Amino acid sequence: MPKNARRNGRVAKSLAETHSIDTGGASFSVTPVAGKPAARISDLDLSKPLESPVFAALRRVLVEYPVLVFGDQDLDAMAFHDFAGGFGSLQEHVLRKYRHDDYPGLSWLTNVAPDGSVDSFGVKRATNWHSDGSYTADPPALGILHAYETPKNGAGTLFIDMRTAFDQLAPDLQSQLRNLTGLHRHGAGPGGEMYDNSLTDEQEKAQQDVRHPAVTRHPDDGADILYVNETHTHRFEDMDKADSIALVKDLMAQVVRPDAIFHHHWTPGDLLIWDERSTIHRGEGAYAPTERRIMLRAIVDRFHE
Repeated sequence: MPKNARRNGRVAKSLAETHSIDTGGASFSVTPVAGKPAARISDLDLSKPLESPVFAALRRVLVEYPVLVFGDQDLDAMAFHDFAGGFGSLQEHVLRKYRHDDYPGLSWLTNVAPDGSVDSFGVKRATNWHSDGSYTADPPALGILHAYETPKNGAGTLFIDMRTAFDQLAPDLQSQLRNLTGLHRHGAGPGGEMYDNSLTDEQEKAQQDVRHPAVTRHPDDGADILYVNETHTHRFEDMDKADSIALVKDLMAQVVRPDAIFHHHWTPGDLLIWDERSTIHRGEGAYAPTERRIMLRAIVDRFHE
């Protein structure tokens, strides 16, 4: 299929009306967000046990809409852990201090320290474009985030579909990128300075560059993906550091366009799922530090067979 046809097909479907998906035991509605790589899912209570066909159906929807938005959910840590685990195995987050005490496969995304004071790192954390776990040899499949307390403004999350981003690059640049291998390391990219001193000494010593093609292929639809981000991609093989950083910055400047961004504005009870393989995202980070932001996150490492 020609790349433009694939891209135009995604845009066309994003303008479609709400439709229902019946999984046999349960059904839910999908409402595309017009012109954006996202859809709103309704008629599912995620706090209740779901059968495997529901998870399979959500995975199929994610191929077309790599960000799914659920509103009015109320999951405690156990229910959230069970829901996220329905997709596959969960990854323990690299930032150990934010791991949930009872469920290490969950982690807090918060600006509230244990004593109730402001966690300043929690305010600025993850506010540059990144793909979770690109610094690992086998990056994760999904990110899932559930909001409990949210600031009124400035605390959104922004997403870009890197399949469409690659399609819209100039052909000469696409050809160059197909021959490049990116080197990823936690926080080592030009936008990763916020993670300085965030790892333990033991983790820092164990850090090594991980190699990923600059252009990967989506395992479900075969689409080309620009697999580069400003937080963790710090160099390309056989390219010097300065030229590598310049290329990463140039790519980010080209793909980060207002029309390409899905900007989710959080309210308590929202739950988002996104495809880690085909998207980059960042926190908006424009709220007052004293406004409480408390969320739980799960990262699905591998899908169940």
